[in-house]
Amino acid sequence: MKKKILAAAVLAAMTLSTASVFASPAFSGDSKIEFINKDSGSDLSSRFRLNVDASIDENLNVHARYNTGGYSISDGAATVDASIDQAYIGAIIKDSEIRVGRQSLWLGKGMLMDGDAFNGVQVATGIDNVAITAFTGKDANHDKTTQAEIGTSFGNVNVGANYLKLDDTKFYGINFDTKVAENTVLNVEYVKNTTDKNDGYIAELKVGEAVKKGDFDYAVSYRNIEDGAVTGYSTDSQFNDSKGFRVAANYKVSDNSTLNIKQDIAENNAGSSDKKFTDITFSVNF
Repeated sequence: MKKKILAAAVLAAMTLSTASVFASPAFSGDSKIEFINKDSGSDLSSRFRLNVDASIDENLNVHARYNTGGYSISDGAATVDASIDQAYIGAIIKDSEIRVGRQSLWLGKGMLMDGDAFNGVQVATGIDNVAITAFTGKDANHDKTTQAEIGTSFGNVNVGANYLKLDDTKFYGINFDTKVAENTVLNVEYVKNTTDKNDGYIAELKVGEAVKKGDFDYAVSYRNIEDGAVTGYSTDSQFNDSKGFRVAANYKVSDNSTLNIKQDIAENNAGSSDKKFTDITFSVNF
């Protein structure tokens, strides 16, 4: 009888302790509807993501994200490729942040890395005006992934350099952005696959800034990217083996919703195949 009472007391204490720590988790998320038209055909799809964040104490936190993936509306697929693509414990130690677990990765302006569901350890820190990040772990295919990035600024110029190793393939990239006129920014990124000796670059001129309801921005870019110069985790699947122009625009329909339009006038790097591409996306944040 005493053992049962003791067990009940321990369970109650654990429940109360957990309830006090996780009493107010923060929920946020985003959703989008996207229309894509390219040479292989057109598709209308949707995606929903939900974030859960909770602070353990002033130094520890936990984060998770549920992601439905791209669900095709056009073909009426019966299943959704849903997953938990982020689930990590974070710690703040002095001026450094450490994340251990399943997380998303980003490098530069996205040419080499904009991917989810990487399992490992990421460290971010700063020394004076220099930001440094590093990650080691594996991707969803169990391929070893190592990356590092350093960035700083000089007046109105922001510069960065990064290194990435996916399995046995090595890449590096450099990037910068600067204000060239009132409300106008120049973004440039160069990347190289040092294993296969392929490279590529994107130069973009962006005007305006879509922040609140009614705001509008637009951008014109040119790219020349050899086959294999970027990874499968590039921020846009259209980048690999392509050269040509892109016109893009964002309009803030409301403070928490955006209409984005992208139009590519491009071909493959050899100039033998058309890579025209249209993307219209309506996204909301909550």
